[in-house]
Amino acid sequence: MIKVIILSIVISLSALNAAYSEKVKLPSVKFPIVVDEDFRAMQRNCQWCHSFGYITNQGKQSREFWHKVVIKMRDVYKAPISDKDEKTTTDYLFRNYGDGELN
Repeated sequence: MIKVIILSIVISLSALNAAYSEKVKLPSVKFPIVVDEDFRAMQRNCQWCHSFGYITNQGKQSREFWHKVVIKMRDVYKAPISDKDEKTTTDYLFRNYGDGELN
C-alpha cells in the first residue's frame, strides 16, 4: 500500500514539473491611491488587512457608506480604530473615493 502511495506522489509531482516553453505575461493592475494629510490614518487603520485595491474596488460611495464601513471594521472585526481616526479615516475615504453624496 505504501508503494502505491509513494508512486502516486511521484507521478503527481512529475506532472507539476512539466516544462512550459511559452512566456506568460501576467496583467498588472494599478490601484491609484491618494496620499494626502489623512493618508497615514487610513494606512494605519485599513492597510493591516486590506490592499489599496480593496478601497478602490468599492467604487465611489457616500459619506454614510464609508462611515458605516469604518464602524463595521472597528465594531465587528475589532480593528483598533480610535474615535479621532474614525472621523479622519471616514473623511479621507469620502474625500478621495466618495460620490459627493452625504448619505
